[in-house]
Amino acid sequence: MSTILIVDSHPTDRQLYLALLGSFGHRVLQAGDGSEALELARVELPDLVITDIIMPIMDGFTLVRRLRKEPLLSGVPVIFQTAEYLEADVRKLAITSGIQHTLGKPAEPQEILRAVHEALKKPVAPARLPQTGELQREHLQILADKLYEKNLELEKTNDRLRSLSLTDDLTGLYNRRGFMILANGLLKFARRATHPLCLLYIDLDSLKYINDTFGHAHGDTALTHFSHILTQTFRDSDVIARMGGDEFAVLTIDASEDNLNSIKARLHSNFDSHNLESGHGYTLSFSLGIIQADLNSTQTIEALLSQADEAMYVHKRSKKRKV
Repeated sequence: MSTILIVDSHPTDRQLYLALLGSFGHRVLQAGDGSEALELARVELPDLVITDIIMPIMDGFTLVRRLRKEPLLSGVPVIFQTAEYLEADVRKLAITSGIQHTLGKPAEPQEILRAVHEALKKPVAPARLPQTGELQREHLQILADKLYEKNLELEKTNDRLRSLSLTDDLTGLYNRRGFMILANGLLKFARRATHPLCLLYIDLDSLKYINDTFGHAHGDTALTHFSHILTQTFRDSDVIARMGGDEFAVLTIDASEDNLNSIKARLHSNFDSHNLESGHGYTLSFSLGIIQADLNSTQTIEALLSQADEAMYVHKRSKKRKV
C-alpha cells in the first residue's frame, strides 16, 4: 500500500488518520508542523501528504511550496485539512497552490477515504507554482486573520482544555471521552465500508489488592505498566483507551478470528514476559471480553461497550471458579 504523511500540530487530530488509514494497510507517518514534515518527507518520500494549514513554525501553504521545489517530492499529491475549509478565500488559495482536495476538521471517515483514493490516483505533475507578490500577500493576510482569531479564542480555550482533554493523565492513553469520539467515527466507517470491527474490554485484575497491600503509588505503576503492555500488543491503528479505574478498551478494524487468536496469544506472552522481569512482589493479569460488531445492526458504541464489559466479567468469574 501507500506511505502517507499526516501533518498536524494536534496529536489527537492525527490519530483518526492513523487509525483509519492504517487499518487499510497504508504506512502512516506523522509530523507536528511543516518543518518537521519536510525533513521527514525528504527521508521517507511519501506517496501522499495530508496537512493542516494553520501550524506553528511552517504552515501548510509554505510546506506545499517547499515540497514543489524538491526534485523528488515535487509530484507528491497534497490534501489540505482545515476548520476553515468552507471559506472561499481559503479554497481559492488552495487551488492556486495546486491543491485539488480540501478536507474539513473533523472529516467523516468515508470523505477522507474518497479524497485519499482520488489523490493517489492522480499524482500532480511537477511544476513551478506562481510566486507573485499578490499571492504571497493574500497568503499572509489569510494566515494573519486566522491567527488573530485563534489568539482571541485562546483564553476561552485554555479554560476549557481540562474538561475537553481526550487523554488519560496517568497512562497517556485515550480517556473515555477520547475513545468515544474516535470509536463513533470508526463505527460509521466500518458500517459503510463493511469492514469487520472488534471491541475488546480488558480489566486489570487485583488492582485493589495492589493498592491495599503495596500502596497507591504501586497501583499507579501497575496501571502504567499495564498500559505499556497494551501498546506493545496492539497496532498503532488500533484505538486504546483507559475507560476509568482498572478498565481499558481497544477498538480494532479488520481483525479476523485468526487475528484475534494471535492478539490474545501475544497479550498473554507480553504479560508473562513482564511478570518474569518485574520483581515488584506481585504479578499483573487481566480479564478479557471480546465483541464483534454486527455491521447490519444499529447498535451504538455504548451498547457494544456494555456487551464487551459483560463478556469480560464472564471471563473474570470463570477464572475465580477455577481458582
